[in-house]
Amino acid sequence: MDKLLIETDDFSSIVSEIDRKAAKEKGPGRPSFWEMILWWGRGPLLSARAFIAASLLPEDFDIGEYKRIIRLEENLPHKYQPINGRFKDFTLLDPFAGFGSIPLEAKRLGLKKVIASELLPTAYVFLKAVLDYPKYGKKLIDDVKKYGEELIKSIERDVKELYQDNTGYVGSWEVKCPNCGNYTPLSISWWLLALKGIKSEGEDDKGEVRSGVFRRLVYMTPFKEGNRLHIKIVDLNKELGRKNINAKVTKNRIVLKDSSKSYEVPEANVKARNNYAKCLYCNNIFPGKGNNWYVKEAIKEWNQNYEKFLNGEISLEELRYSRARPKLLLKFKGESKDLDFEETTSEDEDLFWSVFDSMREIDVRKIPTEKAAPYGLPNFTRWGMDRFFKLFTARQLIVFSKIIEKINKLRDEIEGNDEYKEAVITYLTMAFLNHILRNSILTSIESTRIFNVPVAAFRGIAFSWNWVEISPLGNIIGSLPRNLEHVIEGLEYLIQTNTNSEVEVVHTDLRNLNIEQVDLIVTNPPFADDIPYISDYSYVWLKRIFSFPYNTQWEEFVPRGINKTYNGIVGTLEYFREKLAETFLRLYDLLKDNGTLVTFYSNSSPEAWVSLLYAGWYTSKFRIIAIHTVTTKDKTRMTAIVSTVTLDKSIVIAWRKKAEGSKLIQDVRDEAISSVSKWLSYYVKSGKLSIDTYIQTLGKVLSIFTKYEKIIGIGGDGIKAVENLVKNYIYPITTQAIIKGLSESVGVRVDDPYSSFYILVKVLLPPVRGGVRKIDRNSLVLLNVTGDIAEKDLERNDIIQVDRRRKSIILNEPENVNSVSDGILSFEKLEHVKEAKAGNYNLNNPVQVLHYLEYVALKFPDKLKEEIDKLKEKSRFVNEAIAIAKIFSEILPENDVEREPSRKISDVERFL
Repeated sequence: MDKLLIETDDFSSIVSEIDRKAAKEKGPGRPSFWEMILWWGRGPLLSARAFIAASLLPEDFDIGEYKRIIRLEENLPHKYQPINGRFKDFTLLDPFAGFGSIPLEAKRLGLKKVIASELLPTAYVFLKAVLDYPKYGKKLIDDVKKYGEELIKSIERDVKELYQDNTGYVGSWEVKCPNCGNYTPLSISWWLLALKGIKSEGEDDKGEVRSGVFRRLVYMTPFKEGNRLHIKIVDLNKELGRKNINAKVTKNRIVLKDSSKSYEVPEANVKARNNYAKCLYCNNIFPGKGNNWYVKEAIKEWNQNYEKFLNGEISLEELRYSRARPKLLLKFKGESKDLDFEETTSEDEDLFWSVFDSMREIDVRKIPTEKAAPYGLPNFTRWGMDRFFKLFTARQLIVFSKIIEKINKLRDEIEGNDEYKEAVITYLTMAFLNHILRNSILTSIESTRIFNVPVAAFRGIAFSWNWVEISPLGNIIGSLPRNLEHVIEGLEYLIQTNTNSEVEVVHTDLRNLNIEQVDLIVTNPPFADDIPYISDYSYVWLKRIFSFPYNTQWEEFVPRGINKTYNGIVGTLEYFREKLAETFLRLYDLLKDNGTLVTFYSNSSPEAWVSLLYAGWYTSKFRIIAIHTVTTKDKTRMTAIVSTVTLDKSIVIAWRKKAEGSKLIQDVRDEAISSVSKWLSYYVKSGKLSIDTYIQTLGKVLSIFTKYEKIIGIGGDGIKAVENLVKNYIYPITTQAIIKGLSESVGVRVDDPYSSFYILVKVLLPPVRGGVRKIDRNSLVLLNVTGDIAEKDLERNDIIQVDRRRKSIILNEPENVNSVSDGILSFEKLEHVKEAKAGNYNLNNPVQVLHYLEYVALKFPDKLKEEIDKLKEKSRFVNEAIAIAKIFSEILPENDVEREPSRKISDVERFL
């Protein structure tokens, strides 16, 4: 079988360039059609384009011409159509198409046929909007504009009555104090806006401290006046009469840089994680813990009463005097982030509550009374929000029902065939759904960036203490007019992607997908079924416009009887592994014998690798031909976690049919180490190393192991066999191959496993300015040279330090500083260097010897040779320490504090 471009070192050499430009799509360079609707896990278009093309072109294809085809020379390649024409004989399938990045780029590359399949109704509707409906061209844009304007006009009177002339409101929950009997608002933060302005000298952001020029600084302060609690708005721009404010800002304090004046931002009076809430009237701390916490019980009571009220079982008065209730704190006017806040009045409060009575006049079928999933990612159900209507105020439900009613009426007014009518309605619906995502009591305030954070913005639906309600017609992000503008801009983008490719969007399960075998399958297979839970938030509204037979997606598509959780998702790890194995078996059947499967996989944990190999190789007999890493997640997301194999990366694996033959494990091990270390010793001369090098090396090792259908001697069967293979062979052989390749590239040998671990972390992770490298526990497994070095062994040998209170692991290295004097100080802070300075040469491993010699090289360079000779009489680790220094002198980046002293040690050794 002919090799492909994706397998070559030429392609590997430009993956970093592809990734760098693809990463721009997760920031300001994002495709405009992504703004049409929020969706989770959208991969960059350039990554999809690059890997599709590389999986169809032969290995000897000119890399310069390849770069021209995918438009890699452009700053934002996704804005330009690729140079197509070479791919018109191929068919691609994406069976888990999501929002359609992969099939869209296949269409743009001009493949003969593109098949995008999705089981979830929500994703299917959006896929049609991305891939299929743009074929109607400019007429479609004109009609979406026309009927969008009609939709807006139809609700103007209702919005005016419901929202007056306000752009929106800031709300929270208020709870009746069991001590003083007053209703106290509970706020997790009193900040409204802390927006950075133009950059200035000395600007710095570290942790919770932000310093520089701010264009808006606004916060709330609660205060008592008689028997009533008021909210004061402190708008420093207004108070100081300044457009920009130079300040140092922490969580609860603002210090002006050009004066001694400072401002105190009130502390939060609720911390749910600690079961803490304080009454702002009497300072009473609310009693109870866990499910018996008074605050949680009160909010659950509100939600129970909300349902009773809707069913006519209790009066508005009884609802209003539940122990907890939603509370409007402020109203605001203005545009975008230039908002003007003021405290709500009694008239605002009366309007808010009077609307509840009006809600009972609505046809209940227009309100989403469907049950939310009681498990999985949505944690709002723990607060009694077990039905979707409880996520909205009465005012929101009323206006949403009117929007739905109008959209459904417009279907009959639109001129064209049924499919065209559905196309126009789809884009209007997307604008509406995007509005709902930013208009709920599950929205939250993020003062430093976007103010109104949409529901499920970070792949989960959480209960919110501070929420934002916006007018559907306000000039603010998330309003209906703004969303329609985004839809039009996105549609203009998508129309430009039209080609002659045949596009088929299929609403079905992979098991029922009935198509001919395809040349290429590119997909992001689900590792955990989280999307049905979070996209139900949109589905319960979508089903009121499009006729789908399912009550909810989670009830229809989540297997019954799975009541355990794995990583917060319903289902056991074993269940997901078997499901993944079934997926790969089906993909094997759908792929031509000479075809290629490419999987994007965003879970890089050791157990995820076991799952992939079990499903793809052990069960389905695919073999791996290449592995690469690419950016797929937003680096600015709030749930980012520091990890060595960073979570903003996806592992891209290319597979082909089929694994054959058998071989003894020891023979495969020797083959892998010999072959891969030779490759790496050559590779290190061509560029700097990174964690991507580890993944690439892992790919080389796996390509050797998975070409055999059976490997004799790994022990166990099924999952156990794969676990043994990964832990005892794949990871250790990968790290051994890297160490052997590095050693051979400079003509040395490294045998000590602790030295090897230290070298791997140093060369694969970038230096931290002014600090030390951090490691996560997954990385301890991935970089384990022998397969059996425990965390405690690394800690006992002073290779790592473990802060169990902070749950962090750091490399025991000198702090990375710039000057020689600071470098000397950073070495002197190491305990083993202090001991050696004092004449105690009880150094436990080559790394400690290296650190002492590096210190001498900086502090007393003229005594370095003498100290090396002295140490050789006292320690057996000197030669290996010098070997490490030789590697570091060639491989470490110039800005690493150990690079220069390692050079000095190497020079002395060379002279000797």
